Amino acid sequence: MAVVTVDQDKCSGCGECISVCPASVFELNNEGKSVVARPEDCQECCACVEVCPESAITVDVCK
Repeated sequence: MAVVTVDQDKCSGCGECISVCPASVFELNNEGKSVVARPEDCQECCACVEVCPESAITVDVCK
């Protein structure tokens, strides 16, 4: 299983990761920032890493 991490200091809450994730792994928290809500559902496609304008997302298999 991939380890998906969102750096909260970098995340702007744009929601791009939410819109591109085929497994709906992300959601916005009450501060308006993306969080990993369902890491076990990650399909390791790395679309979130590629689309994040802040480079706030890392997936350990996406090097």
